[in-house]
Amino acid sequence: MLDRARAFVVDGDAPMPWKDVAGTLCAVALPVILAISVLGQTGAAAFVAALPAHLAAKHSGTHTALAVTLVTGLGGVLALGSHPMSLMVAGVLSAICALGFRHGLSTPCLRALMTWCVFTGPILPADDKPLVLAVYLLAMSWSLLVTWAFGQSAETPQDRESSPEYSLLFGIALGLGLVISVDLGARLFGDHGFWFPLTFVILWIPPFGKLFSRTAKRTAGTIAGVVLAIIVTLAVEGMAWKLAIILAVLPLAFRILPLSYAGFTALLTLIILEALSIVSDVSALAVERLASMFAAALLAVALGAASLAIVRRIKPEALDDLMEPDG
Repeated sequence: MLDRARAFVVDGDAPMPWKDVAGTLCAVALPVILAISVLGQTGAAAFVAALPAHLAAKHSGTHTALAVTLVTGLGGVLALGSHPMSLMVAGVLSAICALGFRHGLSTPCLRALMTWCVFTGPILPADDKPLVLAVYLLAMSWSLLVTWAFGQSAETPQDRESSPEYSLLFGIALGLGLVISVDLGARLFGDHGFWFPLTFVILWIPPFGKLFSRTAKRTAGTIAGVVLAIIVTLAVEGMAWKLAIILAVLPLAFRILPLSYAGFTALLTLIILEALSIVSDVSALAVERLASMFAAALLAVALGAASLAIVRRIKPEALDDLMEPDG
């Protein structure tokens, strides 16, 4: 029983080296801190650009990361402030991700799509799109440059190429899930409705054989993070202390990412809730975070199960390959 629990929590071999943690913080956290310090809420565009650029570059190199991050950034500015446009852009970007799946690039495409979901909420100002795009492009460029300079570019192999049939199935399932989650997120969860599609996209990132276990780990990690955030809020008062906790926990979260997906999710949830609690009630945020996470998990599992059923029907022998941990 204890071995099962340990295997559930600890699913990697070693933590991230401190050099790589420093590179990640420099590529992602530094431009975000500077942008928000200077521009306030508009500076959040730096996070929307820097994180996917860094993650995509680590997976498939800076050139691929530049392409996918540019596309999602332009799509984000197009969708900003308009719910109908958000739904249309969600469908178009899902089709682009399906093309990426066809050519073994689904992971960088989905990593860029992940933070695109922030554009569907009210965090970024819709009345100053040129400034939002400028911040986005600068943060993206900085993140790619730092990732390359630290030698972190293209550290892991690309995904497998896929057949046209599977790519079509992937695109349809992703498109349905993304459009549904963007629409319901805005209707049900208000200002933080973007968490619904964002969580859905994270769960949809390959390897697909880990969809169901990843969903369970993210659920457990989110609940743990919410509990930690409530404890910290009850024990600590003052914005300075909250910022200090965020800055202390952030490198630890990246440090344990290769070692424990559930642990990383817990710490990331703590960081997000504590950051947002500065301007919002943490109990309301916690309820929204849990509700959107459960909704995204349910949607991802339902679409994943439906897709697997279709694969089993049209090509049963391919199911084993698809469900492999690296598939």
